[in-house]
Amino acid sequence: MRLSNLSIARVMQLNPRDADFIYNEADGHLGHLIGVYFFETSQRPQAEFSEEQAVEWVTARLGHNRMFTQRIQRTPLGLEHPHWVPDPDFDVRNHVRVTDITESGWAPLQKPLSALLTSRMDLTRPPWELHFFNGIEGLDDLPGRLTAVVLKSHHSGADGIAIKMLGETIFSDRLRPAEFEPTVPFLKARMLLESALGFPQQLLRFARHVPGNREAARAVDAAQAAGEWVESYHETPATRFNGKVSGSGTLEQITLPGAEVRQVKAAVPGATINDVLLAVVGGALARYLTEKGEKHKGSLVAMVPRSMRKVEEWESANQLVTLAIDMHTDVEDPLERVAHIADSARSEKTRTSHLAVRRLSAAVETAPAPLLRLMAYTRGKNSHELSRPRYMHTMVSNIPLSVEGLTLNGAPGAAVLANQPPVDGDGLRHFMVAASGGGLTLNVIADTASMPDLHHYIELLRASFEELKESAGISALRNDSEEFAS
Repeated sequence: MRLSNLSIARVMQLNPRDADFIYNEADGHLGHLIGVYFFETSQRPQAEFSEEQAVEWVTARLGHNRMFTQRIQRTPLGLEHPHWVPDPDFDVRNHVRVTDITESGWAPLQKPLSALLTSRMDLTRPPWELHFFNGIEGLDDLPGRLTAVVLKSHHSGADGIAIKMLGETIFSDRLRPAEFEPTVPFLKARMLLESALGFPQQLLRFARHVPGNREAARAVDAAQAAGEWVESYHETPATRFNGKVSGSGTLEQITLPGAEVRQVKAAVPGATINDVLLAVVGGALARYLTEKGEKHKGSLVAMVPRSMRKVEEWESANQLVTLAIDMHTDVEDPLERVAHIADSARSEKTRTSHLAVRRLSAAVETAPAPLLRLMAYTRGKNSHELSRPRYMHTMVSNIPLSVEGLTLNGAPGAAVLANQPPVDGDGLRHFMVAASGGGLTLNVIADTASMPDLHHYIELLRASFEELKESAGISALRNDSEEFAS
């Protein structure tokens, strides 16, 4: 009998996919997400909270998610995956901070954001923080006076889509105070007893699924051999961003006009907005490495998270798979590069949607907790020597966060940023979110030691996009002239 099936309704075991983020948490591999929501307060000064007002505002919304009032309890001896349990010592004041910004521009906000991004979360408490930064002014893309609210949460509790839904809930008029959660008596003893009694069943379940997992692996090989997709996982030389991170990160952003992005997309039949984004990143990253005297031999590959919510429903808070998309940086023509990227992206979506691949990836659901912990421990021992080849070089993610309809005590949402810390093996990350007015904001997070000149890289991203725009314009003129001549 599972602990969560007893009379303790508020105790629930983490899904193995979610627990894996707990097992992998380490100084070089921080597993949290950060959403930065900007609200325009010029006409709404009541949205600039004091610490007491912020605590009151947050308290009225704690019931929206178990993550706000429950902590993660590891199972004694580690025989089972951790559980969500009520925190008897919970105090909202340990999770809420208010800071007044007194200087103009991005720099006064960038420093505390960088610190939040690279600081480890205390997983003995409910895994979230809310930081309010009042009095922000002088941002290039966001005129007026602003308050930024930073939601920092651990990946074990939610993926990007879940954070989007949570943001839509808490930044609204929907109040939902938390219900009283009594302390669970003899919790650790009961968890130890149940895990010890249930561990043999875990092993038997794992053993029963081994033949099916092997059959799924053979089916994957057969589908690939039949040409149902083009294999994307190839060893390629590492870049400076595939080493160990320093623990210091920098973040900046660039906003791309949505109409112009769509113009580039329209110039390549079958391409998507994400394909254009990958072409922008690939072009800038290849040029950056070349400038550093580290021209990459071959093509750079992006790690791209994909939500599986429209493919199948999982019980985990994280419903993601990882695509390895070739950015075809060895192709000179910008629009031809977008076309190749589009082909690679479609192939990867075909692969991850294939029933056999989904069955094989589901093997984690039956893996005993000690096995997942051992795998995490082994990954943590990786030296990340740059002499070793890699499969991927940077992360590029599209998180559909939006401020449409969001408010902070009457102040309307103005913009939102999404961030994850750089980690060992992945010291350069890109996140795209919707911007106000139909634009697209690309947030870039870099390990400071690997990229001490992030501002220059931002300019290279801008130049890469300009190349795509120019090529799209030339293509349109050529097509018009050909149509006229015919």
